[in-house]
Amino acid sequence: MTDNLKQGTSEVMPKVMERYSLGLQWLIWLGIFMGCFFVAQLVSSVIILAYYKSVDIKTIAQNPANLNVLRYAQMGASILGFLLPAIIFSKLKDKKANRYTHADKGFPLLLLVLIPLLILTIYPIIDISFFINKWMPWSNWYASFQEEYKTIVNGLMNNPKYSILLLNIVTIAIVPAICEEWIFRGTLQRLLVEKLNVHTAVFLASCFFSFIHFEFSGFLPRIVLGMFLGYLYYYSGSLWASIYAHVVNNGAQVVLIYLNNNGIYKVNIDQPEMPNTWELVLYTVAFALLWLLFLRFLQKRKMSTFTP
Repeated sequence: MTDNLKQGTSEVMPKVMERYSLGLQWLIWLGIFMGCFFVAQLVSSVIILAYYKSVDIKTIAQNPANLNVLRYAQMGASILGFLLPAIIFSKLKDKKANRYTHADKGFPLLLLVLIPLLILTIYPIIDISFFINKWMPWSNWYASFQEEYKTIVNGLMNNPKYSILLLNIVTIAIVPAICEEWIFRGTLQRLLVEKLNVHTAVFLASCFFSFIHFEFSGFLPRIVLGMFLGYLYYYSGSLWASIYAHVVNNGAQVVLIYLNNNGIYKVNIDQPEMPNTWELVLYTVAFALLWLLFLRFLQKRKMSTFTP
């Protein structure tokens, strides 16, 4: 009888959140997220202060050979600030956190090739959004914070060692991808999709995803990227699809900056070039064809119920 009672309780618990409206559930999500985010920033600052005897990032970044603690602090902040609230909220929605976020779904090997091609072909559109963003009034918001962010990135990247390159990929690509996708796509977007039109849900989650970075010189490009990741997650039905895409995107930037800093391949990530008309048309058509292939493949695998 006790076992039956436990089983009955476990079946009821996942439904607790469902008694609340979407607005109230979103407030619960926001409260959990902001609480964890604040704690994460506090813990990260304490670690940095304890080791470097300062929280002045510009001063700390002047010594690229001694930034591993900063890297570990950033990874810890990502885990505490993004992954932890995602898991807490997922547990409130379903007794199995990975089931609610679809982190228990499979990942077909074809997507290992298809997703990088999709990212490559969507970049002209992202580049255009970068130039549009320059005209927007928010482009210079938090300018000092943006400079500090660039100082951190430059400091982390200014090291020719391959071991540091690999550590940077973990710090800037792998850990943030898992943590950010779990919170923004796996919980926020998934929550919004329960009550809202999918396109509205993807857009709102992408806006919040971009805003929380507090780096407004790339606000619109990050929204475009976030929407791509959101649709990738929605149509694939697997959180790992958007996580992989996020890793590929961030990891490629890390590698390109490394190559640029070491004079191997010159490229300016912060100032992309305006794509030519033929490039925009060619890449957009290629993206559309690849996206259609992506949807058809998922349909055959019965991973998506969407009919193009």
